[in-house]
Amino acid sequence: MKNIKTHILILLFFVPMVLLADGAKTLFQKANESYEQQNYDSSITLLDSLLKSGLESPELYYNLGNSWFKKGEIPMAILYYEKAIKLEPNNEDINYNLALANTLIADKIEPVPEFFIKTWWNTSLRFFNEKQWALINIASYTLLFVFIVIFFVTQSKTTKQRAFILGIVFLLISLITGFYGYKSAQLKLAHNTAIIFTPTVNVKSSPSDNANTIFVIHQGTKVKIVDQIKDWYRIKLANGSLGWLTADDFKEI
Repeated sequence: MKNIKTHILILLFFVPMVLLADGAKTLFQKANESYEQQNYDSSITLLDSLLKSGLESPELYYNLGNSWFKKGEIPMAILYYEKAIKLEPNNEDINYNLALANTLIADKIEPVPEFFIKTWWNTSLRFFNEKQWALINIASYTLLFVFIVIFFVTQSKTTKQRAFILGIVFLLISLITGFYGYKSAQLKLAHNTAIIFTPTVNVKSSPSDNANTIFVIHQGTKVKIVDQIKDWYRIKLANGSLGWLTADDFKEI
């Protein structure tokens, strides 16, 4: 009787998860069909329902970006392309569509040249996403364990030396990939960037409506959030310009 109850509990736990997965797949397919039929509103509604259910994937954000792009809503398209890139930074299709969308916004901001070490770091960090870094980390730790076992079990001096050297190599790989995976996860979870949604924003010198306007930006522009005072946020542009705007002017990535 106890075993029967256990099996029932397992079924009650797993069946809803299976149904949820099947239901999500069906909704995703329907959204793709709506997109192919140029029914972009329906596609967006279906994809939004998946997001509200707690699901998240680069494909989901990418398709949302495409649907909004087809509707001519460029800021929304850029927002979802940016969300997709956070999950899959090296996806060529996502990066291409984001670059295309950025050609359609008013602000053409030249970024400040980065120090080459920072550029190398950012490029290497985005070479894989956090799940891929984690898989490499697990594989390297597994191989490290294998060579530790070989080192202590083998009687051959040559094999022992090789196992020791390879163990050191995979220890270093494990430490490096673990660090990269941690930083990649931090990057994914961070919400310190945003897309401007107000058509024209007068960026202020201080967090006040009465402060001087120091520059103007437009919808679709990406900004970095560096500080907050109540409903005011200090933002930084790619060219290094700093100023204040309100929470109503943007959506976080």
